[in-house]
Amino acid sequence: MLQETKKQQKFGKAFGMPEDRIYYFGKDDNWWIAGDVGPCGPDTEIFYDTGKQPCSKDCNPSCGCGKYVEIWNNVFMEYYKNDDGTYSKLKQRNVDTGLGLERMAMLLQGKETPFDTELFKPVMDKLQSLAVNDNIQSRRIVTEHLRASMMVIADGGKPSNIDRGYILRRLIRRMIRHLNKLGVNLDLLPEIINYYIDVLKEMYSELETNRQNIVNTIIEEKDKFIKTLENGEKELQKELIKLKEKNIDILSAEEVFRLYETFGFPPEVTKEIAEENGFKVDLETFDKLFKEHQEKSRLGSEQKFKGGLADQSEEAIAYHTATHLLHKALQIVLGEHATQKGSNITSERLRFDFAHPQKVTKEELDEVERIVNEQIKRDLPVTCEEMSYDDAKKSGAMGLFESKYGDRVKVYTIGDFSKEICGGPHVEHTGVLGTFKIKKEEASSAGVRRIKAVLIK
Repeated sequence: MLQETKKQQKFGKAFGMPEDRIYYFGKDDNWWIAGDVGPCGPDTEIFYDTGKQPCSKDCNPSCGCGKYVEIWNNVFMEYYKNDDGTYSKLKQRNVDTGLGLERMAMLLQGKETPFDTELFKPVMDKLQSLAVNDNIQSRRIVTEHLRASMMVIADGGKPSNIDRGYILRRLIRRMIRHLNKLGVNLDLLPEIINYYIDVLKEMYSELETNRQNIVNTIIEEKDKFIKTLENGEKELQKELIKLKEKNIDILSAEEVFRLYETFGFPPEVTKEIAEENGFKVDLETFDKLFKEHQEKSRLGSEQKFKGGLADQSEEAIAYHTATHLLHKALQIVLGEHATQKGSNITSERLRFDFAHPQKVTKEELDEVERIVNEQIKRDLPVTCEEMSYDDAKKSGAMGLFESKYGDRVKVYTIGDFSKEICGGPHVEHTGVLGTFKIKKEEASSAGVRRIKAVLIK
């Protein structure tokens, strides 16, 4: 591979590049791979010398002082990195090339950074005018993440917990967090989005075409996340204060996972806040804990649930999760006596029977509906643990129909809101449920009331 890279060096000389402008660097600087395994190869990188004074006598393109700006590269995709760390030659080889448009614009316009060009500067200035606690790093993050989010949405993307939808969700949520750091009133977010679309629409007409969808999607994700952000950040700050008092500078993976499991607080946000406060974060162990959590959730979802679930469709599973939220909300509003007496769930609606001696008032129903929708907006994670029935009861899990349980039970926890013994399956996050709407409340039998409700997406 060293030999391959030197061939490229010789190739540059053959086309008239002066030898003193050709540098050879090793694998750390001149090797590209998309992930831990996959296609990869040596690359050549093209830099622009800004003319600034060198930072030292050893200053060269691998230095990060800003004298040299990378504007282009060519990746020679010749190898495949295998799981065991070895490399094999690809049957089909190609050159992957990319030029940085924004960096070229920056250099041609004589600007210090891409954020000083017309692509970003209008929004950077607007954010500065709206910020209570201005800092340039947060403005750059908001400006870049918002543009990327708008582009993904215009291309058909939607926030979710998988694939590019998860990347979009992370972009929006990090942006919201930095708007909060700036002290920008989040009610002004639609105004900021529309302003940004106006700045870019001449170059990217798809932003204008999808304007309303872009605004709606980002605002909806903001509404889901803001409560999670507030609760999670408060809880994290409490933990960081405790660690400082004990002179500990590492936030444990278990704590990162607890914040995620209980409050739905994203690990990448936890890491960012912790590092801002001088703490290291053990995300490697967190990843292991998270994979274990996913496997438990998968096993729970695979188990057939016979307690009132008509089928295993995505819609029925969503309604099943909603019954847990409804059950807890009824106990909050009516009292702990309002326990489940039965349910029937289809892909179109849920029917839930519960103990209560009298008709539920409209005001009480409105409050139940509000509480359920609040938990949906919080986008709480749904986790599953298997344990003994006695341990489940000790943990505070609600459990009915005791005679139906075996020695081992599954306990489903919805954030910090609900914990019940249940066979599953459930959605992974409440944010996918849509809007909960109670359609009818009526008597079922003596001392038992019935609610019929739907989820609107």
